[in-house]
Amino acid sequence: MQKVRSIFIFVIVQVLFIQQYRAQEAETVIESDFVIRDFEVFKDSIFYIKKRNAFLFDIKTKSSKNYFIGGYGLKIKAKENSNTIITVANELVDTVSSVRVYNKKLGEFEAEFFYKKGKILDFLLLEEAKLFVLSLTTNKIIFIDYKDRPEYYKTIEINLNSLSRKLLYKDNMLYFATDNGNIYKYDFLNYKKTLIHNGNNVITEFTLVNEILLYTTIKGDIFKINLATNEKAKIKIDNNFISTFLNFNDKLICGSWNGKIYVLDINNFTINQEFNFHKRAVISIKKDENNNIYSSSLDQTIKKWKFN
Repeated sequence: MQKVRSIFIFVIVQVLFIQQYRAQEAETVIESDFVIRDFEVFKDSIFYIKKRNAFLFDIKTKSSKNYFIGGYGLKIKAKENSNTIITVANELVDTVSSVRVYNKKLGEFEAEFFYKKGKILDFLLLEEAKLFVLSLTTNKIIFIDYKDRPEYYKTIEINLNSLSRKLLYKDNMLYFATDNGNIYKYDFLNYKKTLIHNGNNVITEFTLVNEILLYTTIKGDIFKINLATNEKAKIKIDNNFISTFLNFNDKLICGSWNGKIYVLDINNFTINQEFNFHKRAVISIKKDENNNIYSSSLDQTIKKWKFN
């Protein structure tokens, strides 16, 4: 009898645990004819970049406006109730890439920056410092001062021995990961580069949560490293890898190459749920002010969902 009672309690606990992480069915908010590389979510609208255009999508009316920006759209930065759109693109001409500032109200570009020696892999906008940062296919990271736009000035150039596909800005520091598995911290006020982790696999995504480094590799590994104690933990997903993630409270919402979405508890370092919302690789995950989750994919959709 005691054994049956224990099994019953275990089943109840498991059901409650699973329900805690159960999500609603995903709603397809946007279905496109081309991959949406990046987007921004606001209360009533979504800004997204597709091919050579930026789009403003009204969530309530399902209508959209589009703005020609040129190139092959990679990143978009926009603010609610602002006329300014910043777009990052790799141009159709080999080795040329761009950062453009577009004014929706005027219907024209306020400023354009062209880099003519390589393609852009990742982009950060540091508004307070009036800088943007580009990681490039030339194994370089450069800082561009835009305070006197339309004039631009390169202020810092970091030379690397491999590509850097991921940039992170936190606590006035630039962090970047390289294809040889290293993660660096760069103090751009004092021009000091510090290696914070030495790995041996291509890093697909990373973030910092206080003293905790979380990163994923192309081999399907998810690592958690305490930088203060050097304590390490690893989870491996089979025949797949994490392509992007969103830090959401004490969870990582991880989008993967085969389209599956994993919910990882950072504290316990366990995967608590898996969702099959997309048919192909997830490339971006965002949330709105009501904690609705939005994910875009190579399946040419943006989907919306929320934890119950």
